[in-house]
Formats: sequence, structure tokens, C-alpha cells
Amino acid sequence: MRRDAPVSDRLTVRQTGPGWHPDGASPERTLRRGSLWLALAASLAGLAIALFLARLHVRAHAGFASFCAISETVNCDRVATSHYSVVLGLPVAIWGTFGYAVAVGLSAAALIRPRALWAAGLLLLVGAASVAASVALALVSELAIGAWCLLCVGSWFMALALFIFGIQACRPIGAGSTLRAALLAVWEKPGLAAAISAVAIFGVTGVAKAYPHYWERTAAPPAARSVATAPNTAARTVIIEYSDYECPFCARAHEQTRALLKTRPDLVLVHRQFPLDSACNPMVKRAIHPSACALARAGICAESQGRLSQMDDALFGNQNEGLSVLTLASRVGLNLKRFEACLSSRETERRLAADVEAGIRDGVRATPTFVVGNTARAGNLPLDLLPPPETKR
Repeated sequence: MRRDAPVSDRLTVRQTGPGWHPDGASPERTLRRGSLWLALAASLAGLAIALFLARLHVRAHAGFASFCAISETVNCDRVATSHYSVVLGLPVAIWGTFGYAVAVGLSAAALIRPRALWAAGLLLLVGAASVAASVALALVSELAIGAWCLLCVGSWFMALALFIFGIQACRPIGAGSTLRAALLAVWEKPGLAAAISAVAIFGVTGVAKAYPHYWERTAAPPAARSVATAPNTAARTVIIEYSDYECPFCARAHEQTRALLKTRPDLVLVHRQFPLDSACNPMVKRAIHPSACALARAGICAESQGRLSQMDDALFGNQNEGLSVLTLASRVGLNLKRFEACLSSRETERRLAADVEAGIRDGVRATPTFVVGNTARAGNLPLDLLPPPETKR
């Protein structure tokens, strides 16, 4: 081997011992291609999961229920709608997409050029970083969110597999030697390394600025929370809202809608219950939100005492507190004896069933859904369906 060869190339073989060959090719000292193929497969699988999670993140914030919202604890939607799902202006799934895309490129480079140890070394670093990120996200899921996402767990397993296969691929040479090759490759070409880093930083920054921040919560002013939802004879446009008190996006839409109603006396909001709970909604095959039916009854009973607007605020605001409905009823000034009797009454069950049936007829498939005229739209209140505000003379 030539003395003027790059240091990273010199590390592809050990120049002593019976395994050394003058052309630098030693079967015992090259990367394991089988393990590299497995690393590539793990990277591709992780990339596919990350892309699916990015799509799920969008749908969860639009109020759509996913197939892996199995229970309160095993619930991808609950994880996706938590504020921990966004880091530095991008969903965690998008960061995962970046990481697995880099791993795919490095695995392919190591397969195409088996002696390019820098690619294998960088692959090890990416794998180690992915495992560390997975451990951190698992801790957040357990300690902060209190829910687990099955697809996220799958992504974490792919990160672990990537790291293990990367170590196995480098075993004939040694992980330490492979990592040194990666560092030496950067040292030998600092200009190229800096240019690649600059392009990567510029690209990620550009994506973060261009990516729509659909998860951002628009806070409503406190005065907007007292807007009545009873029909008004002077109103020209009636908006029917189907929502679920355990739906995080419904809580956000609730604040946005109340803020709009404060400035638009020509609009009337009619609230209807559509719990995503199989206990009272035949359209739902499993208890996506296990307490949604009970909370819907609480809303109906508050409405019977003329306090629906206040109870709406209390129930939506209770998603993070977890207080009992009796505590909330006391806070909003309800007659507790009447409220408790109402919760188990047949009339309340009939009213809840009527709301759900109306939602099914209106084609509700996700919460919140707004109906204006003959058009139903899931997500935020469809401003394009509303008449322009009246101008004061």
C-alpha cells in the first residue's frame, strides 16, 4: 500500500499478519456485505415508518382517528397530538425521515464501495444517535405523555436493528477502526465536509420554514369563552359542530370557533355530541376515547340547565387535568343533584343517540366536523363556507 494513500484507505486492511494482500483486498478485513444489506433493509423500513408517521401526525391534528388508537395507553393519536411530537419546528416523524434517509444513503455507499470505511463509520454514528433518540422518546412517552404509539415503537426497533447490523458489518475490521476512518475522512477533506454540513443545515432550515405548522394552537381571548350556543332568531347562518370532549383537536377548534363567534353575531353554533367511543356510537368499532360517552352525557346535562357553553369550556380544558365531571359541574355552577340524576336518565340517552344518529346522517367520519348548509367539513371551521361579515354603517 502506498504511503501517500489517504489514511482512511490505509485503514481498510491491517498491514501485518498472514491475511494481508499487496493490493489491499483481504477477505478477512472487509466489511460484511450481508450485514450491510440488513442495515439497508432496516433503514428502508424505518424510512417507510417515519413517512407513515408524518402522515398520521397530519391526520391526527385534523381530528381523524388512526388504526393504532387502540386504548388510552396504546394510542398513536394521543402521542401525535401531544406538544412533544414537534421538535425545533418540525414533527419528530420528519426528523426520523431525515435520519433514516441518511442511513439509507450510507448503507448503499458502503455496499457499493466496501473499502469506503468512512461510510460504515458514519452509519455507526447515525445508528447510535438513532438509538439514543429512541430511548429519549420512549421515556417521554412513558413519563410525560402516558401513552405509547405502536408505529413509534416499530421505528425504535428499526433504529436498534440498524445499529446492531452496523456493528456486525464492521466486526472484521473493528468498530473503533471504522469510526477512526470516518473521522479521518472528514479531517482529510474539511472543505467538502463543511460544504455538505452547510447544505444539510440550509436544507433542514428551509424545510422547517416551509413546512405548514398545522399543529399550532390559536388561543382564544378569555371573553370569547362565554359566547352562547343557543339558536338566535336574528342569525342568518347556522353552524352545526360535531365534537368529542376527549379529542385534542376538538379542544383547539373549540377555542378558535368561540373566538370567531365573538366577532360574528350573525353566526349561530349548534353543538352536537359525536363521541369516538363504541359504547354509544355504532360507527366506532372500539373505544378510541374510552370516557367520551360519559363526558357527552355531562355536556347534555349541563345544557339542560342552560350552562352548555361554560361546560364546553370546562370539559375541553379538562383534557390535561383529568378532574371528575362532578367537580367540573360544581365549578360551572350546576345543581349537582339535578346533574347526577340527569347523567343516568333515559332522556339523556335518547338525546345522545339522536346527536350520534344526526352525525351519521350528515356523514361525520372524524371530529370535529362542521356542517354549514349542506356541506360537512372535518377539521377547523371552514371559513370559506361562511358569508362575509357584515359591515357596520
